[in-house]
Amino acid sequence: MAKQKELNENLIATLKKWQKIEDASVKSTSAIIGKTNNPIVKQVMEIIKQDSAMHKKVQQLIIDSFEKQAIQLQPEELSEVWGMIEEHIELEKETIRLAEESRKNSNSFVVRYLLGYLMTDEQKHNEVLAQLEDVKRGMYPYSG
Repeated sequence: MAKQKELNENLIATLKKWQKIEDASVKSTSAIIGKTNNPIVKQVMEIIKQDSAMHKKVQQLIIDSFEKQAIQLQPEELSEVWGMIEEHIELEKETIRLAEESRKNSNSFVVRYLLGYLMTDEQKHNEVLAQLEDVKRGMYPYSG
């Protein structure tokens, strides 16, 4: 069985390889953006480009947590902003509702496609915040 140090080293190597793929994705989407005048293709490539750049940042945070300093989150740090996070959760729920409503009210395939993207992305935000709430529950197991 692999030791934890070896597992961590393998994880870091995998993340660094993945970062190179994200860099290639940014380069590829930039080339496509430069080659087309179609606003839909440009927008989709810009979305992917920005997501790839963000993925690389998250991967680097994970790498740094092994190579520099472990990621820490103190209960007090989360409780300081939790009320604001709860307000943001409500905003995300409203954006999902608006995206669903807009999608139902559109007959255009292209508009429905773009609204579908927005709805999926807003649902992703909601899920990320729900997972953060799970982290909070893990820190405060009796908080309900």
